[in-house]
Amino acid sequence: MKRIRSETLTRTRPGTSTVTEHVTIELFELPADAGHVVHLSSSRDGLQWRETVLTPAPLALDKAMAVFGDALAAQLARGLALEGAPIVASAPAAPIAAAASLSPADTLLLNRIAPDAWRLLPPLRRSRTVWRLGERRLAQAVPRLVELIETGDAMLDYCIAWAIGRCGDAGAFEAMVQLSRRATDPKVTRIARWATLALWPAERRAAEAERIVDDWPGSLRRAWIEAQVVPVAEAAALLRERLADPAHWQSLAHTDWTQQLFELALLEGLDEDQATGLARNALHDVAQQLSLAAGSFRAWRRLYKGAEFAGDYRLLGLLNQRLETQRAGFRGTSQWAMLNGRYVDIAKEIVRPDSRLALSQRTHDYLRRRTWRTLRRLALRGAADERDWLRLAMGVLLAADDANAAVAARHEDAGWNRETRVWHSGPYSRWLVVMQLLHRHDPEWTALAGGLYWRRETPPAERRAQRGEAWPERWDRHPEALLQLMQQSRCTGVHAFAARALQDNRSFCQALDGSVLRELLASTWSHTARFALALVRERIEAGEPAGPWLVPLIDSPLDEARRHALDLIAEDPARYSRDVELLLRLLVSADAEVRRASRLLLQAAAGQPEAADGFDPLCTALLDWIARCNAQAPELAAICENLQWALQNPLREAGSKAPLAALLALFDHASPDVVALAAEWLLLHPASVQGLPIEVLTRLLQSDDERLRGAGVRLFTALPDDTLLAQPALFAVFCASPMPRVRGAVAPKLAQLLPGHPDFGAALMPMLRDELFRTEAAEGVFDSLLQWLCGPLADHTRAGDSATTVRLLEARSKGAQRLGAWLLPQQPAEAFDVLQTASLGLVDAAAARRWACEQLAAQPERTLAQLDDALRIFDSRWDDALAWARQWFASQGQSPQWTPALLVRLCDHKDPGAQRLGRELLTAHFELTDVTTYMLQLSQHPSSGMQLFVTNWLAAAAGGKPEVLARLEPYFLTVLSQANRGRLAKARVSEFLAAQAEQSEEAARIVARVFARQAVSGAITERARYVAGLRSIQQRYPALENPLQAAPVRAVAPRRAAVAGGPAA
Repeated sequence: MKRIRSETLTRTRPGTSTVTEHVTIELFELPADAGHVVHLSSSRDGLQWRETVLTPAPLALDKAMAVFGDALAAQLARGLALEGAPIVASAPAAPIAAAASLSPADTLLLNRIAPDAWRLLPPLRRSRTVWRLGERRLAQAVPRLVELIETGDAMLDYCIAWAIGRCGDAGAFEAMVQLSRRATDPKVTRIARWATLALWPAERRAAEAERIVDDWPGSLRRAWIEAQVVPVAEAAALLRERLADPAHWQSLAHTDWTQQLFELALLEGLDEDQATGLARNALHDVAQQLSLAAGSFRAWRRLYKGAEFAGDYRLLGLLNQRLETQRAGFRGTSQWAMLNGRYVDIAKEIVRPDSRLALSQRTHDYLRRRTWRTLRRLALRGAADERDWLRLAMGVLLAADDANAAVAARHEDAGWNRETRVWHSGPYSRWLVVMQLLHRHDPEWTALAGGLYWRRETPPAERRAQRGEAWPERWDRHPEALLQLMQQSRCTGVHAFAARALQDNRSFCQALDGSVLRELLASTWSHTARFALALVRERIEAGEPAGPWLVPLIDSPLDEARRHALDLIAEDPARYSRDVELLLRLLVSADAEVRRASRLLLQAAAGQPEAADGFDPLCTALLDWIARCNAQAPELAAICENLQWALQNPLREAGSKAPLAALLALFDHASPDVVALAAEWLLLHPASVQGLPIEVLTRLLQSDDERLRGAGVRLFTALPDDTLLAQPALFAVFCASPMPRVRGAVAPKLAQLLPGHPDFGAALMPMLRDELFRTEAAEGVFDSLLQWLCGPLADHTRAGDSATTVRLLEARSKGAQRLGAWLLPQQPAEAFDVLQTASLGLVDAAAARRWACEQLAAQPERTLAQLDDALRIFDSRWDDALAWARQWFASQGQSPQWTPALLVRLCDHKDPGAQRLGRELLTAHFELTDVTTYMLQLSQHPSSGMQLFVTNWLAAAAGGKPEVLARLEPYFLTVLSQANRGRLAKARVSEFLAAQAEQSEEAARIVARVFARQAVSGAITERARYVAGLRSIQQRYPALENPLQAAPVRAVAPRRAAVAGGPAA
């Protein structure tokens, strides 16, 4: 390799010429134009060197020169100097010059890091000094701190990185980059990384943030990018929804992601005056949910340190609130802790990466005190740090939430002398920092255990009479912060404190804008609303018009504010009755007393022509309010009732002029009360229900809510006849409704329309008839439908064909069967063919079955001519139809229409009576010419009676016919396999088969197969018969393969008797 450039740098001990560190940076050219590399060598003593290659792969000359320059600049930033450069020695005792703006304490800290003073400090004092420099953000100390990097232990490097990052001196950026790379302690690496990000050049921050996000899983990265394109106010909620997906955390732990999120927040900047970015918003959201349990406590602790480092006091307040509201994981006073039923050594368990212990009681108390100490130190530094003090105090108070508070309680302690001492605790008695801020100088509260617990002798008062907070003079200098607490806090104690403290700042209160007071009046926190009410009263008493304040007072959740507004209205009701907005707020108030007052004011206004002119815009405003109201509001039903009264009385004329489109839109509202109100309002309109969609009316009448059904009935009866005649399907739906009130509502109108409109009845009848085929929705629906079909619609119902009647009777629905039974006698018998008539013998209606039997018997020639169809009646499951069929068809046995096929069909029927009839007719009247064909069909019948009957035909059908025997083999196996039944049939079959085996070898082969199977699987008492048959076949046909094998006889010698006295054989 050829060395192109080399630089040597050294670090000398301050005040001497002793070299304490050597660094050499070299640029080499590789042989054969392979590229260039940069090496860095470092040593403490010049003897032992550590080599580092700054270019993992060879680079081109220009890129290698850039790496060389960066390395040189980094070493210079660390405080090293080029070898041979003049060394400027400082005077031994010369302190760092103090700027005019520095306090004496700051000057003292700066003097401690001067070389001579620094040498005299012990290691612990050095670290504490550097830490205090970082707390004070003394940027003058940064050059000296850079010189001190890696001159002490890891604790010193940690404090130096922490201080440099807080001071914000961009000149130390390279030094922090190098420290984050070279540090061997993970804690130092982490804090150096934070300092690097805090000092990152502004033009390169976006690229670094993108690099961090690129390392996330794809699903998480996409969710982050999606949240960046929406407004910041919506991004947090969107990101919270996306982060709930567990797929994000399969390859990235949530705690690791939380730390990376903090790094992104550092890149967004530490200035709390600038707009909050997505990362900080997301970090604040995560901090409110982050658990202090094992597995996530380390991430919480790092966030706590990070919040202190970055000066993110909003985040620090949220983390402190999590600490105040969660218990410690274990008590740290013992060596052992119980885990899963076993004792573990706390010291060994707590250092494990997967530790199951986290947050001892001592650590829990220490961290709570640490937040208070930080706040107290910021206050002690005077006006210079008052801005940071205010931010931390606001962060703690804004994080307090009544949802996490305890309940005020009364406690009793029994002393040794049997005297009981009573004391009281408040909702926030265990919140150290909140109680210190709100009650530090309150004589009624007593702090115990260093402020960890607070109590008082009397129950907490509802209102705060006197101020007792910490640093009241500071709060008086920042009334805008007190106002912010009243606007944003979720804690009753904070509202009480802010309202009481702001009362003393009269000039600020008098200068408050009216919009701010309206916002405070609308607050759900009584102390804030009461504070605003007092200011409003003062302004009205001072001569300000009361009119503009009436609406905010009426809308206030504070009962006192609403009472005061009603008193003001009562002083001059005629004047205020012309105020449309005021009338609207009175009508829709959630307070029953205010709604009663609205009726009185409306009645007073109705008698004044100039006041009544405002009713038209009032109705328009009411429509707009109703459309936007909350359907889940508990008072909505009472408000709608009040509005309905107003529309029926003073607002009746104005309500009829309301915009129809806006009124119809109310029928899509989610609240049944609003829809019912819209229906009543629509009936007042001149257009009435003309524009109401039929679908809406159907939905109302079919609603489960009785109010909506009632509204639908009233609207339905108001529809014109022309509209109703065009909607037969609508009537069908209403007539089949499971609700009797709906069916009753349409009945008068339907009865009115049917006589004069036969086309309408013809269209409606099939729809009602089809409803009978469905399951009855409720009791009485079929009765109602049949009343229409058999009454006013009877002529249209009778016009149906015979197939429809049969379909009705064969339906499973009772309603359809009832209609079919009603129709059947009214239709001519000739309309039904024999098959349809016989099929009616299968239906459930007894009257229809009787009618079918009568019609079949009344026309015997027609019935017998279609005998195949007439036999369909034997498929009935009803005894009366089957009994008639057996008797009548038996009497017709001499008819020439009977054929062997029909008789075999009867014999093969599943009904025993039909089988018996078939056998009787078959044996009494017929000689079968092709007995084999019918024999094979009958042999397949499963009943034992039919199997016995078939044995009568074995000789005629299968005697001497091996091919027929082969086809009957399943029949033989079925008969012979019956256990404990069919004895006669089995005997006949066995004898027949034995006789057939004697006639031919082919028949014997078939018989041998049957006997062989039965010899193995048949009944034990019958096996001898089959074995004997196989033996006979074997003797007659020796050459025939026979499964029967004769075993040879083996002679066995008899056993000899045992010798006396000897062993037994």
